[in-house]
This record gives sequence, structure tokens and C-alpha cells, in this order.
Amino acid sequence: MRHPLRLFVVPVMLAVMLVGAPVQTAEAWTGRYSVYRPDSFVRQVNNHACVGASVQMMLNMILDRSDKSGENQRTYLRYARDNSRYTITNGGADPRGWALALRHFGGGDYKVGGRYTMQGSLKQAAKRMRATGKPVGLLVWRGGHAWVMTGFKATADPAKTRNFKVTGVQAMGPLWPDGTINGRLYDPGPKTWLGLSALKQKFKSYKWAPAKSWNGRWITVIP
Repeated sequence: MRHPLRLFVVPVMLAVMLVGAPVQTAEAWTGRYSVYRPDSFVRQVNNHACVGASVQMMLNMILDRSDKSGENQRTYLRYARDNSRYTITNGGADPRGWALALRHFGGGDYKVGGRYTMQGSLKQAAKRMRATGKPVGLLVWRGGHAWVMTGFKATADPAKTRNFKVTGVQAMGPLWPDGTINGRLYDPGPKTWLGLSALKQKFKSYKWAPAKSWNGRWITVIP
């Protein structure tokens, strides 16, 4: 979101259309839950468009479509950037801009979420995902990059109890498969399941001096 990335393919990083988003009904609990829809993944179109691409992927799932338009992705990014809480000089957007772009383009009532522990943030995200049938945004790389959380594993059904622990997540990132951060492949591909030990290497507390209201929290964008 704020930091430069290197891509080996078409450049792409931070930046999000329609109304009446369908909501999934609660399904029988099996220990895991996923809202992933086939052909919803898109790559970011430039080094700053990870938020734009993530908005596009989330709308693809919410609105049951397969939009791959680079022009639309840039539109989502521009709206997110213009509505960000803080000024980001590299052309990206912040979590507030991401949430407002989802609202504006038909994703529903998204907002910035997060707790002061990773497990607390994941539990909040899982409860909202289970309640709405919609994906969640994850601010990885200490807030510098965007992923989409499409599912989770838990010890109990968040729709039925508060007494549960998230044990894994399903996520995808718009740099997949070729884009890198600091010279290394970084993002999971569609339908990838990550355990907590792998996730905590990427999903860390937000750290950016100007963002005093978010620093120290594991930031999400929740429905």
C-alpha cells in the first residue's frame, strides 16, 4: 500500500462497482467456511494497485461475477485513494479508502476492523464473514499490502458461539503468482489455506507513524 513492490509481470498494488449484493445463507458448520468463488481472482495492474485489485476480487465474490478489467481496477483504486484517511504519496490507498470503495461500488457496509492481537482480529473477521457470507480484507506487511481473506478454519462455529479459536485462513493476494516483495514471492494464490504459523509471518500489526488510530492493531476490512 505504501511501500514499493517489484513485479516480474504486468506491474500492479493499492487501489475498487454495483448494488444489491447477494448474501450467502449460513451453511452447515464443518469446521471450516469459505466464500471463495471460481474465477474471482485478479492481479494488480501496477505497483500501487493492491487495494484496487483486492476490491475487485471482493466485488467479484459478492456480486457473483468475474471482472478482470484493468480500467475498473484503476477506478476502484482512485476512489479508495481519494477517500483515504491519510495521504499516501506512492499512489496507494489506506484501509478507510478500501472500505469506502467497497461501500460505494456495491459491496455493502464495510468498515475498518481489527484488534490488538492477531487472534482477536481473526475472530472478529470470522464472525463477520460467517454472518454476511462476504470476504474480508487483510492488511499484511504491517499495512503495506492487501490480501483478501476468503475463508477460515475454527474450533467452533462463530455463528453460534463466542467461544472459538481461528486455526487457519483461506486467502489470496493480488501479487500472485509472479510479483515479489523485497525480492521474494509473497502472496498466496486462490483457495490457499494458511495455518497460523505461516499467516503470522505476513499478517502483523499495523505500523506506519501517521496512522495513530491503527498502529499496533492487526487491521482488517470487514463487512
